Amino acid sequence: MRGQNQYEHCVEQAFAEFRTYDEVVDIVAAWEQFLSDISVADAFDFQWFPDPITAAAAAEQTPTFTASLTPEYCLVADVVQDVASDVAVFREQLAPFTTIETTDLAINGTKPETVDICLLIADEQAQTARVHLDSFDDTFLRDPNLVPLEFSLIDQDTKPKYKFERMSLVGENFRDGSLPDHAQMSPRLSSDGNLATIQIPITDFDRHKATGVLCNKQPPSLYLACHMWDRVFYDQLNDSQQIEWQRGDPDQTLTFEVAVDSLTDDLNEYYIPNGSVSSDWVDETLEYLCIVETAHKLTDTQYRVDFRNLREKRREYKDVVVRGGEFSDLAMLFAGWHCENEVELDEGDLHELTEPSDPTGDMEAPDYTQPTLGEY
Repeated sequence: MRGQNQYEHCVEQAFAEFRTYDEVVDIVAAWEQFLSDISVADAFDFQWFPDPITAAAAAEQTPTFTASLTPEYCLVADVVQDVASDVAVFREQLAPFTTIETTDLAINGTKPETVDICLLIADEQAQTARVHLDSFDDTFLRDPNLVPLEFSLIDQDTKPKYKFERMSLVGENFRDGSLPDHAQMSPRLSSDGNLATIQIPITDFDRHKATGVLCNKQPPSLYLACHMWDRVFYDQLNDSQQIEWQRGDPDQTLTFEVAVDSLTDDLNEYYIPNGSVSSDWVDETLEYLCIVETAHKLTDTQYRVDFRNLREKRREYKDVVVRGGEFSDLAMLFAGWHCENEVELDEGDLHELTEPSDPTGDMEAPDYTQPTLGEY
């Protein structure tokens, strides 16, 4: 029973981390769509992976994204999913925004005249954030100009959308006067505009999420593993393997080797443009798949992937997982396999799964285009 409880807790924690990260990616994709619709097209520049302003290298990278809407106006935004109960700690969390240099936000050498700091705060954390912000002096709120918005996911079972609303009159409003009248956010979010909301349906930003993929911090290994399995590994197969894959045989395993550095380069060049994916992230993710037992570590930098069609196994989670992202069913499957080994294996056996081992047998990929016995 204890082992079962450990297993369930492990899976719940892994999926919670997956969902938390996926939510941030949702938010960034949603705002890219929304802001691109209201910006001056020629001047619009949206950065998924802006240079971090945090001082500590190990700290979570902030801001989450930046957007230049006109040459004069720039938005720096940070998604806040956890608000410290201690007001001093929360204030310290926001302190890096007071040192932003407009030169770092320049587009084609032009520095913005106005920079607003938009805090996108999860609804369950909004009350604590509101109390903290109310205790700040006006100088801190206005320099930088902090615009706190509360967000939540609504209509999850029908037409899911993210709703953003100003947190009463706490903090400041957008100073977006350089935008055309119809594009300004400040009127709708002012008290005169009855503090209206911004609502962005999930279906509106699918294409942005497909190319953005990650947000401006390291993803959980489970998250990157799901992306690579669904979006990257098929392209690693040779021609005959791809033909075999199309048959959809769940019992057919197709093996290939990948090098950490070359896979990292591919991710940043072809799959997540300007994503700044590090080789350490890729290595940790492949080690994660070793514990899932869908990969084997051959050397410190080389892995063999056992790639197969998991459609039938994923189907078990299709109707179970509440809104959790495109790969949520695969995430539950991988989390289950990973946690099963984490709980059941002793430390030595678990360590052995991620230790380099020389490949055995003939690793030359067979020609799957040739008919197999019984196909004549």
